[in-house]
Amino acid sequence: MLDTLFNPRAVAVIGATSDTSKVGYALMKNILDGGVREVYPVTLSEQVVLGRAAYTSVSMIPGHIDLVVIAVRADVVGSILHECADKGAKAAIVISAGFKEVGEAGRKMEEEIAYIAQERGIVLLGPNCLGVIDAHADWNASFAVAKPRPGHIAFVSQSGALGTALLDWANREGVGFSKFVSLGNEASLSELEFLEYLADDDDTKAILLYLEQVSDGGRFLEAARRVTGKKPLVVLRAGRSARGAVAVASHTGSLAPGDAIFGAALRQVGAVSVDSLRTLFSLAKLFEMGHSTPLRNIVILTNGGGPSVNTADLIEDTDTLSLVSFRDPTLHSLRSVLPSMAAVNNPIDVIGDAGPERYDKALRTLTELKEVDAIITLVTPQMMTDPAGIAHVLTKHKDNKPLMPVFMGGDTVEPGIVVLKESGMVNFESPTDVVEALDALARTTASIEVAQKHPPTERPGRALEMYPFEETRSILQSYDLHLEGAYITNKSDVAVALKKLGPGPYAMKAVAQELVHKSDLNAVRLNIDTHDEVVKTWDEIVSEVKKKTGVKTVDGMLIQKMVAGVECIIGMKRDPVFGPVIVFGLGGIYVEILKDSSLRIAPVSKAEALRQIREIQGISLLTGARGSEPVHLEAIAQAIEALSHLAIDYPDIQEVDFNPVFATPQGVHLVDVRFMRYT
Repeated sequence: MLDTLFNPRAVAVIGATSDTSKVGYALMKNILDGGVREVYPVTLSEQVVLGRAAYTSVSMIPGHIDLVVIAVRADVVGSILHECADKGAKAAIVISAGFKEVGEAGRKMEEEIAYIAQERGIVLLGPNCLGVIDAHADWNASFAVAKPRPGHIAFVSQSGALGTALLDWANREGVGFSKFVSLGNEASLSELEFLEYLADDDDTKAILLYLEQVSDGGRFLEAARRVTGKKPLVVLRAGRSARGAVAVASHTGSLAPGDAIFGAALRQVGAVSVDSLRTLFSLAKLFEMGHSTPLRNIVILTNGGGPSVNTADLIEDTDTLSLVSFRDPTLHSLRSVLPSMAAVNNPIDVIGDAGPERYDKALRTLTELKEVDAIITLVTPQMMTDPAGIAHVLTKHKDNKPLMPVFMGGDTVEPGIVVLKESGMVNFESPTDVVEALDALARTTASIEVAQKHPPTERPGRALEMYPFEETRSILQSYDLHLEGAYITNKSDVAVALKKLGPGPYAMKAVAQELVHKSDLNAVRLNIDTHDEVVKTWDEIVSEVKKKTGVKTVDGMLIQKMVAGVECIIGMKRDPVFGPVIVFGLGGIYVEILKDSSLRIAPVSKAEALRQIREIQGISLLTGARGSEPVHLEAIAQAIEALSHLAIDYPDIQEVDFNPVFATPQGVHLVDVRFMRYT
């Protein structure tokens, strides 16, 4: 479907011009500067454009047209699309602006051209986009300043300006691209279609994606998972703090802000999530050198102590990277080829007067070590430094072990950077750049989940209310989830309930649909020992609730045996993009203060739930800290799995709290459960 966008045989440029200040000129020039293909300028004001005979309409063109590139007023684009369809064109790139980005009138015109494209069988990119580039096909249908050199990285962007900046940066840094796509307003094609296409593109070995919004959460995860099964996917998402959120009425909601959900979704499908353009650029450099799998065990080779200490600190501050510790044979080998004052532990400091030969001798030893994944090679400009010579040494060893050059400085080290680029290597400007890129790549953890397919139900501005208790308990039971205790609606049934529960002490909670936060209303009492105390407490709770809330009566009381265990929280928040998000964390003071939790997008398998549980910082409290008995992790995982399926099956449930859940060596105990839905 998208092949024609990237390598058409014949193209018409509508709005072509010889005026160098116009977009139509840039489009014509870039297309003509590329590979041989039929190019027809269409304009009402000129007879010849850049040496090509011009036509007043597409219908006047004598030959067949595969693709049209449109750069004219927004209000005439619709009629032009009809004319192009009559001519047999199958694809269109609408560069023109003036659509939904300018207001309601523009939005209606955009809807019109999307409808025309769908009805007439035209693949439509844009409007308000920069265009596309296929470096391998020598095709530049954009108004970017220059086409990148052929490479194996595709860049798909919802920002045209960011696209031009990246392309310009890539040409300066020696990074090649396979394809570039500016999505524009996404009237028809979105990031989804291009992810699906690029997953199977042989010229593309890695994909960079800049997002400001996700078109369809479930489909995005499916497409991303398909990509990451074949090649790396790096996503930079903008506007994280501005994203609208569903109203929060639970602890779960506070533990699952929108940005954390997006990051969890990317990790779950094996994509690399980055927070800055700088890290995005640095990862592009890694991919340019062919490194697309995690490199965790690092060696630092340097001619300057300070930069190496800084690099070591950066590595130690990550959770994913580590410095390799050398065995005695390696230390002996390094000492035998380096000066006596050289530091041979990691970092290895070959000292300031080191020339190419000293780097070469160290690398001969280091590149033979199986325990080493990558070598960060720092070069600082000192009087004796030969940057070009050292760069030639690195190019000699680059196929033996992943090398990460960091030539620090300005004009003095530039000759070395030139050598690196000519050999297909790149340079990282600072230790921070390379460490952040390696850390981001190492944080990628793919799972085997299937993206949820149920559309989210977001209704902003609506209040949330709690599900009735009996309905909640019934739903839980159908998923083999059981709320602890006995629920009674009359004090006269207390004796029967206590006999069924067995000896106390007991916990007692008021039940009413209005009582969302029971503890705040003093509607929960603990450590009640006898029948008489239960009856007395019943009256106290009812009186307290009436006084604090105005609720005339409660529906009943939930009486439970007191449970001891590790307090946890399991919950669900329905995200407006990705749907049900499952939250797990430690409860009690940990949920309030530390917010120690992990997230997954539903559905969640038992195996994935176990991985989710082990992600929290306080996992040692569950696995037997200080000699305590480990809790039943599989029972927690089963509850997470069950909740994830419940959330998919009941799309009107917006939030769920299982809080607290007491985890014990024998299983889990659901002590309090709350379902929230829109009124």
